[in-house]
Amino acid sequence: MSYYKVPGDILEDTAAFSGWARKTFAAASRVKKKQHPLKKRRERMFSARRNPLPKGIMIMLFGFLVLTAVGWPQSASATRHSRWSIGLQIDIGDYDYLAEYGEWMRLPSFGMVWHPYAVEEWAPFHHGHWIYSHYGWAWASYEPFGWLVYHYGYWYHDWRIGWFWVPGRIWSPAQVEWYTFGDYCAWAPLPPPNHSWRDPWDRHDGFNVWFVVNINHFCDEEVWRHRVAEPPRREAFRRSILTRRAPAVHDVERFTKREIAPVKITQERAPFRQEAKPTPPRYYRPKEIERTKMVLPAREADRVKQYQPRVEREVLIPKEKAAEKEQQQQRPVERKSEERQQKAQQKKAVRRR
Repeated sequence: MSYYKVPGDILEDTAAFSGWARKTFAAASRVKKKQHPLKKRRERMFSARRNPLPKGIMIMLFGFLVLTAVGWPQSASATRHSRWSIGLQIDIGDYDYLAEYGEWMRLPSFGMVWHPYAVEEWAPFHHGHWIYSHYGWAWASYEPFGWLVYHYGYWYHDWRIGWFWVPGRIWSPAQVEWYTFGDYCAWAPLPPPNHSWRDPWDRHDGFNVWFVVNINHFCDEEVWRHRVAEPPRREAFRRSILTRRAPAVHDVERFTKREIAPVKITQERAPFRQEAKPTPPRYYRPKEIERTKMVLPAREADRVKQYQPRVEREVLIPKEKAAEKEQQQQRPVERKSEERQQKAQQKKAVRRR
């Protein structure tokens, strides 16, 4: 017979040991185990005795707090309002001034936009040249409306309409995006928020918004004449050479082998007429938007005036001719519709007989 040593007693048979073990385990089970603090907090939160609020309400409150921290999902109407707010950054002066050089139209995704009267191959930031100023690289346009549409707002392209300008409020020496890679630099009009362009070397199916030139010709007048039709592939450049910013002044001086001094440009209030025409109906306009016009020194202003007549004569289309052209384009459509109506009337007359 084997003996088991237990506190206080020596049991001589297994029956006595089983009785002692039963009592010991029963007493140990009555001792409350130490709980984790998070478990205690969870039980206290959803306990019906200590918390008077039902468990369902507590879950709803917890979900509300999570949505508040993460953010409520935007509804379709809110998204549509944010899109429309892009094109609501003009005043009466903008509408009246640009109406002489183009057409205002309303697009669902942008609001009120402006489309210039120009030849089909026209594009923004083509007819002009770059000058270096204390603001950075500034675009000197040869077009009469360039002081407004190239320094405010955004540009976008639609294959049915062409290029159109989306108004904005912030002035910039040039509203463009940049690329500098190797011996080349490229710029493209700044697209509206939530829109973007492909890279200059990507496939564009015959249409590329990027204007690529060799840095040797970056500061030349009529820079559009030096455009590179097919820019080099991205694989030809290292990542350290490719940057998404304007070319540095010292790099341009190194390529052109001439010193570039910064040009002092000033800004003056836009000369809008006081008797401006009213904006289109149902059009919301902010109370006051002050437009400033970039003023160049006499020497730079003479360079711009030298090319303005050619651009106005060969690139831009007068308002009267643009209206006539639009009527001529509509006449064939009207004729076809009239012919269809006549054929339909003849068929009805034959059926009646």
